[in-house]
Amino acid sequence: MAVAGIDARQIETFNKEYSKSPKSFTLGLEARTIWEGRGLGNLGKVGPWKLGTNPIKNPARDFSVQLGSWREVGDALGVEGAADRIEPVETALMALCSCVTEAITLNCARTGVNLEGLEVRANLDVDPGPITGAKEPVDWEKSLRSVKLDVTAQGKLSKKEQQMVEEGATRSPVHHIFSRALDVRTSFRYA
Repeated sequence: MAVAGIDARQIETFNKEYSKSPKSFTLGLEARTIWEGRGLGNLGKVGPWKLGTNPIKNPARDFSVQLGSWREVGDALGVEGAADRIEPVETALMALCSCVTEAITLNCARTGVNLEGLEVRANLDVDPGPITGAKEPVDWEKSLRSVKLDVTAQGKLSKKEQQMVEEGATRSPVHHIFSRALDVRTSFRYA
């Protein structure tokens, strides 16, 4: 196995089955949030989801995440009982990093690249003016223009193998979503 824990032959088998009926493998994903009734807190939930047209019901996938803002921001905005929560933009950045990690890992496994380690980090500067009402939403066009994505891949990787790492990042659906909305500036390091 080029990548520990991933059977490249199974990826080939999956891709053959997928080629016969791509719509059968479409992932119908859903996420929602429920406002907790006061302040900025909300509860994020995932699911249900579909594989093709088949709904998947799996009680073990009933994931919930408490979302909101930073206590300091809540205090500055006058939110009573402000508490530290994962902020939605941080969650989006974490999803970007995780999806790029998975896409690179799968691409390395599929193409026989011996990946020894991988870290993906995203940075984004956010002007809070449009969300608080100090600026108009159109100002996002000026202030929210790019996200910096740093990928550090470890292993003795040839130039061709490095190309497979870089190609892997572009196979991430979350990377694609971000790159359609923002200029994603990705840098790669090899250690």
